[in-house]
Amino acid sequence: MGASGYLGSEALRLLAQHPDLKLTHAVSSHHAGEKLGSLCPWLSSGRDLVLTSDASAMDVDVALLALPSGEAPALVPGLLERGIRVVDMGPDYRLKDPEVYQATYGRPHADLDHLPEAVYGLTELAREEVAKARLIANPGCYPTATLLALLPLARERLLPPHIIVDAKSGTSGAGTTPGPLTHHPQAGASVNAYGEGKHRHGPEIREALTLLGGAVGEEASQVTFVPHIVPVVRGILCTIYAPGVPAGAVETWTQTLAQTYANSPFVRLGPVPKLPWVQGSNACQLATQAAPPSVVLFSAIDNLVKGGAGQAIQNANLMMGLPETAGLPQGGLGP
Repeated sequence: MGASGYLGSEALRLLAQHPDLKLTHAVSSHHAGEKLGSLCPWLSSGRDLVLTSDASAMDVDVALLALPSGEAPALVPGLLERGIRVVDMGPDYRLKDPEVYQATYGRPHADLDHLPEAVYGLTELAREEVAKARLIANPGCYPTATLLALLPLARERLLPPHIIVDAKSGTSGAGTTPGPLTHHPQAGASVNAYGEGKHRHGPEIREALTLLGGAVGEEASQVTFVPHIVPVVRGILCTIYAPGVPAGAVETWTQTLAQTYANSPFVRLGPVPKLPWVQGSNACQLATQAAPPSVVLFSAIDNLVKGGAGQAIQNANLMMGLPETAGLPQGGLGP
């Protein structure tokens, strides 16, 4: 659902080559009646499927939602009632506190009955919960990159009281509707900070770091999150600063991350990553580096794949009892 957006079309691209999940319906209120091939001519299969605007008669196992904020709660209860499992790529089920949701998105949550059961689908750190769930809140792109780096360290009480996340994203993260920051003359030769101190992913990062990191009260690290738009289409690179952590801690941090992700095919540790290493893939590339007198973490993902449609399919795979790697590319595009 939401086939015409960047996340929806990315999900279609990945599903077209999936060995086990068969695409049977594609929903788009703006393109109903058109063939999928006219909307996405690059697809390797499914081009003759006719887009629909009505999801009420779907007979499917799992539904992937790629809808603007506020739209999913009107659909999720009906889907769940019909026994359809749901992976919501939008933001409506990520925040567990309804007051934080309202403050962040400017509206009260419209499905409080199902909000508590939604599993926050950061797959590598919630596999068992995801496999049993019927409703997944797919994490946002910035939170995915940030939390895969920080949560293993938070759980071992290795983080300092204050973390600084300097995040840079390609323009596709802003969606298909042009805006002042993503219009090419503004973004094509510049780096623009935006949403400083009030970006919607800030509360998501802070809440997840507290709830999933196992911290209580003052143990939870405070996070300063500042995103930037950079002149590329795909990818996120987070540079995460840990003030006050001695440079000698880099070995412990590296070992903790390596142990956490030893059985995670999509999360890799190595040198400081470059965006082409992860573009087009469902990978997250992590690195730790001493920067005396501190330690710096790096995390890189493709915002449309691991930060969106790829992670959604990874979660759907586990929900349906399939290998989590099914249908997902593991290599990036270039050097």
